[in-house]
Amino acid sequence: MTSARKHLLQQLGNHVILLAGVAFLILPIAIMFASSTHDTATLVGEGLKLIPGSRGVENYTQVLSLQAGFTDQITALDMMRNSFIIALGVAGLTTLVSLCGAYALVYFRLPLAGFLFWLTLATLLLPLESRFITTFLVTDALGLINTHLGMVLPTLALALGTLFFRQLFLSIPDEYLEAAKLDGAGPVRFFVDFILPLSWKRGGAIFVVTFMIGWNQYLWPLMISTDESRYTLVRGIRLIGQESGTGMALIMLSILPPLILVLIFQRWFFQALADEKNAF
Repeated sequence: MTSARKHLLQQLGNHVILLAGVAFLILPIAIMFASSTHDTATLVGEGLKLIPGSRGVENYTQVLSLQAGFTDQITALDMMRNSFIIALGVAGLTTLVSLCGAYALVYFRLPLAGFLFWLTLATLLLPLESRFITTFLVTDALGLINTHLGMVLPTLALALGTLFFRQLFLSIPDEYLEAAKLDGAGPVRFFVDFILPLSWKRGGAIFVVTFMIGWNQYLWPLMISTDESRYTLVRGIRLIGQESGTGMALIMLSILPPLILVLIFQRWFFQALADEKNAF
């Protein structure tokens, strides 16, 4: 067997494995979309479908016009608005907090910077679910029950974002800081004129990740919101029924915003995570 033929077979095998992986990941979404075009009786009696039906327009129209909850106070558009507010709040504030935290750890030469950094990373061992009770008590004491701010604040301390920014700042040549000092730039000007332009790709990647975290939150909004007007889209799926055609349609609507965001920013997202030195 010639080397060219071996190379061709190897490439063919790689593509087969890649296509199989893609099919494995896309199959659940394809099933959800196809099932969202069937009526509820068909799904309950025959199970999920892989072939689209004829009820797609009716199901999606019904979802967009529904009024759910015990008192019919919440609609799908209201739940989507709540999810957007929470996701944008989590993404924007988490990115800002992570950026400022990493900047302080790297450039302010704190005596305990190393200890503080590892202490920050240690929070990865304590997910939000493990501190629900204390977090709820603090949120209640601040009067943030049934508020968007109460759903956003407990998720802001993302150690992973601080880690990404810290590694980026450590890779920035010291000449940048020296040039800024010679130019008379203080910490604020150096941050605005030097750090921010070099951090926007990494910040965009963290923004996308934290947006998906905020969008897909379920347990914490469930625990903190008793007012139906604060229900999120992910929580609203239970109000309609996961095995119904309209429920499948709502699930499809719930995955569209994060999917669109990733598709739009995928180039910057993967570039920022794969190569932290592209800016230089």
